[in-house]
Amino acid sequence: MIKLHIFAFLFLLISLSVTVQAQNISVQQFDFATAIEDREPSGIDTVFTADVGTVYCFTQVKGISDTTKVTHEWYYKDEEKAQVDLTVAGDNWRTWSSKTIPESWIGPWRVMVLGPNGNVLETKNFVITEN
Repeated sequence: MIKLHIFAFLFLLISLSVTVQAQNISVQQFDFATAIEDREPSGIDTVFTADVGTVYCFTQVKGISDTTKVTHEWYYKDEEKAQVDLTVAGDNWRTWSSKTIPESWIGPWRVMVLGPNGNVLETKNFVITEN
């Protein structure tokens, strides 16, 4: 019985430490761009024409003390189109994902940045317009 209590206490302690870490994560920069050059977004905007080809979602996060992950969830007209897990290995970390945009997918897009526990850290929108 004592082993069970010790196990439960350790599990609770580990769960609390993961929760505390996730609460410290903050998004410092969150941009959409047409390219990533030297680990920085280029062609930053929130409106792109249908012939853009690829849109990049650049995210800079702080408050990470150990290797973890954040996730980019890409939505087109409220339908999930991609979920990309990104490794974050230190404080003030830059990372990005990209989505190829078919020319026929004109309209509103949204990307959600999720923390390691699936909590929403930030949400941002962009639009694809006709050429």
